Amino acid sequence: MKVQKFRGKTSLEALAKVKEQLGEDAVILSTRRVKEGNRLLYEITAAVDLDPPVSEPRPKESSGFSVVLKEIEEIKELLRGLNAQLKPRSPLFQQLLEQGIPATVLRLFGNNGDLDKEKFLDQLSRRVSRRIGPRELPRLMFFVGPAGVGKTTSLVKLAARLSYAGKEVAIISLDSVRVGAKEQISRFARFLEFPLGFARDEEVEDLVAKYGSCDHVLVDTPALGPSFPVARLAAILKPLEGVGVNLVMRAGEAPLLAQALWERLRALPLSSLILTHSEGLLYGGPLFWIFTPGLPPVSFLSTGDRVPEDFERATAKRLLSLLLRNLDLEGTHV
Repeated sequence: MKVQKFRGKTSLEALAKVKEQLGEDAVILSTRRVKEGNRLLYEITAAVDLDPPVSEPRPKESSGFSVVLKEIEEIKELLRGLNAQLKPRSPLFQQLLEQGIPATVLRLFGNNGDLDKEKFLDQLSRRVSRRIGPRELPRLMFFVGPAGVGKTTSLVKLAARLSYAGKEVAIISLDSVRVGAKEQISRFARFLEFPLGFARDEEVEDLVAKYGSCDHVLVDTPALGPSFPVARLAAILKPLEGVGVNLVMRAGEAPLLAQALWERLRALPLSSLILTHSEGLLYGGPLFWIFTPGLPPVSFLSTGDRVPEDFERATAKRLLSLLLRNLDLEGTHV
């Protein structure tokens, strides 16, 4: 596997460099804002499998049809962007855009870029209240997401919370890809005294049935990518009933990458978002990707490394404070 870092003035510029150097099969491992001299840049760490597995060829008709649909969606998005650029924007709209809030999200708050502070804050408050996940949790929960976002740690934190609340919890791990994954989750399971099972794809349904007496069964998965594609995850989920799929993402993820991942996962039964590394979020602007239409609500926030202390239920007040963190509204820091 080849791993490289790319920097750009914007997330789009950095991502373009990834695609140019590593191709369309590149997997995003992490994103962050870094200082280079007096400049604040976007840095993306990406990897590509130099010897990717050979997939079975699809029928021409299906492949061609998928390509056409993808191109149509790209053209539609381009036209929407051009349309927005031709219409006048308020100073606040432009200011928020420069602070990392995606244009596609900002347009939800103001028609044609017409936005003022009072209207923005009022809409934001109302929209945040609708982005909080339900308190009742499904019995069977999968934890999915890209590499390095904290899926396993989030799973263990939630398992510990449920156990302290008097619930019986079992853990299943499908992660045989990442180095040290088995040892990591085994260590947590022994310490917290949880039953733990390792399963291949075809064994998941039987292992879930084995833990039928438990109140909750939590399933850890490998990082989404060439070794664990979305199609494989969908096949595992298909025979299971009443499953909830938690998408685990960094709070400060680059909006473009978060939205691109959502497009790949749209067909899956995603039930909630778990936002990690929220304690390191410097600016609230990039977090506005959570308002991308269709995304599930936010259920939990991971705020540090302690298990299970640094894991909390998402609330409208807490989420609003993250979104407004160091956000400059008409020259005023909120």
